[in-house]
Amino acid sequence: MIRYAYRKVKAHRARKAEEVAAAIAPPRDPMVQSPTLNPPIPTVFTVSKKPCPKCAQEKSAARKYRWKLLFCLVPAFFVSSLDLTIVATALPRIASHFDRFNQLNWIVTAFTLTSTAFIPVWGQLADIFGRHATLQCAVVFLTIGSILCAAAPDWAVLLLGRALQGVGTAGVSNVVLIILADSVSLKEQAVNTSIFQLMNGVGYSVGPVIGGYITNANWRYCFVLGAGISAVSLLTVFLLRKELKGGHVSLSRPPRGQTRLRAFLTGISTVDFGGIAIFIFGVGLVILGTAWGGSTYAWSSGAVLSSLVIGAILILVFLAYEALLSPSRLLNRLFPKTVPMIPGSILSAKDVSLVCCIAASAGAALYSVFYFIGIYFTLVEAYEASDAGVQLLYYVPGLGVGVYSAILICNVWPRQTFWPLLVGTIVETAGIATLAYAVKARDATLVNVMMAVAGAGTGLRFMPSNLHLAGMFRDRLAPVYSLLRFALPFGGTLALIIMGSVFQNQMSDYFGSDTLNSGNNGISFNLHDQDSLDAIAQLPDAEQAVIRSQGATATMWAFISILPILGLGLLASAGLGNVWIAKSPSQKNDSETGERREDGMCRRHANSLTDTGSAAETPNEVEYISSRYLLALFRGNVQQLKRAGVNENAATGPSAHQRRELDASAMTDGSPAEVEPKEFGGTVSTRTTEKDSIV
Repeated sequence: MIRYAYRKVKAHRARKAEEVAAAIAPPRDPMVQSPTLNPPIPTVFTVSKKPCPKCAQEKSAARKYRWKLLFCLVPAFFVSSLDLTIVATALPRIASHFDRFNQLNWIVTAFTLTSTAFIPVWGQLADIFGRHATLQCAVVFLTIGSILCAAAPDWAVLLLGRALQGVGTAGVSNVVLIILADSVSLKEQAVNTSIFQLMNGVGYSVGPVIGGYITNANWRYCFVLGAGISAVSLLTVFLLRKELKGGHVSLSRPPRGQTRLRAFLTGISTVDFGGIAIFIFGVGLVILGTAWGGSTYAWSSGAVLSSLVIGAILILVFLAYEALLSPSRLLNRLFPKTVPMIPGSILSAKDVSLVCCIAASAGAALYSVFYFIGIYFTLVEAYEASDAGVQLLYYVPGLGVGVYSAILICNVWPRQTFWPLLVGTIVETAGIATLAYAVKARDATLVNVMMAVAGAGTGLRFMPSNLHLAGMFRDRLAPVYSLLRFALPFGGTLALIIMGSVFQNQMSDYFGSDTLNSGNNGISFNLHDQDSLDAIAQLPDAEQAVIRSQGATATMWAFISILPILGLGLLASAGLGNVWIAKSPSQKNDSETGERREDGMCRRHANSLTDTGSAAETPNEVEYISSRYLLALFRGNVQQLKRAGVNENAATGPSAHQRRELDASAMTDGSPAEVEPKEFGGTVSTRTTEKDSIV
């Protein structure tokens, strides 16, 4: 009703304005001849409730494209989310099969390490070889990893399969989000990304449930399911090959006079292998050191300290290395063809760092709920593994509310990215803090409610974080999204490691205790062994109460241990800039007032008709403020600090098929184009030479 009344009032004001303009216009002298023999007939517009056919066609095309993306990309994206949590309830059974309880955490660590470290690699490959080829390669890694895990004859093969699953997951999660931002406006991207992020959360949520029931039959079926969905996604991704944006190298249609191998080698020559190696080793050592600390080795041990120190130094070296690859810098002169994996201008951008910090805090909250709430219901409330997984479904409604609220805030009112990021961070932090109290109080109802609240805060930030960076760095999506996708699992991995160490230290006096074991006829308790956890019910009531009470306390301190990470995210959200999402062209001007031409066409399309009868694209610029938005609000100079971003229509670029046609028509002299790497929006510029080429 409010929107209907608003449109009516706006239409009435528009008609009054036209009447006033006509009244004050100077009268025309009938004796003055028209400068043309056939003066143009003025277009008559009337108020009509019927939609403009051109606007309807645009909406229909956007809707069809969205559903095609949903159908073709969801299988790969869903299985990449599922692989992380489907083994959560199957861990004890898997470790029992290989007799590796003391190394059980490596099932998770092998996956999270590679899924975190390889994310930026896929972003650069997507720019060089195109979205379709890169995504298909990532799905192949995911499929091979799932098959190896399902058929693993020993522990080493299982860990290799999990590592390959992580590599494939890194590529799928990164390239899919880049695809969603490639060929649409920010408004359309908000809807598309929200759908996929909701699927991401659903995959995280149902993973433990599916894993719990499948494990009752055979734990290998957890990986068989992932392999089957991955195989299907190979076909669905292939259906998008013509719609996806191409890269600087076309392997399917190499330039004339050049083989596919030659084109591949030319593209590989631009890859930042030095930066990739430094980044993977640096991040890997940091994750390895935190995984060892407090569990395998003491935090003060040489293995832990050396891993953390060397990893931190390598990350700093990576930042310096990427900066020196900038144009006219030392490494750029030594390696002129190498394109930096993450350009220095991206690494130094304030909002990129702050949004990545927010994403890391969201990952910490997300991973903590899915792993430690399951432990709480299993250990403290004595639930079966499958029933404990079902409790995690309370997270999904909250996640859905957050995602839908983010769509309304970004697309309806106030159409900004700052507020959902700030409010979502506050809600998520409050939800996790209250969740820590709820597990200590052993109030299962409050635990479920706070899971939904924390899920709403996380859902509020999923899509706006992507939209915020896309609005500011529209022409540099691949490197920006690579950092963003790296931040979430990295924050989650660190949170799990910290929480695991705190939990283990809190429970060290109970699990593995000689006194407790002797009280139960020598049964050795292990947190990750379901049979061991079930054996707690055989203890006397007094001993059960002690163990379960300490489990609640340990879980509480585990959640408290990650509150500093969430606090950093809260500070980061307060220092952000802001992005304004422009209305789509079909919502502008006369589409709101209902004014139509006699043939039903709205004023925007009627005015954009050229002499040839084609409608020119209406610029749809993005406005943003890169300085601190809260500070600008207090000072009252927001309008003065606003800047126009990249035109959305120009930033979308041609599809792979269109790019090939343009390249083929441009090569009239038969000479190929050689890549001349430059740091310009994280892309590679081309020029025509006599050397070997890149399309």
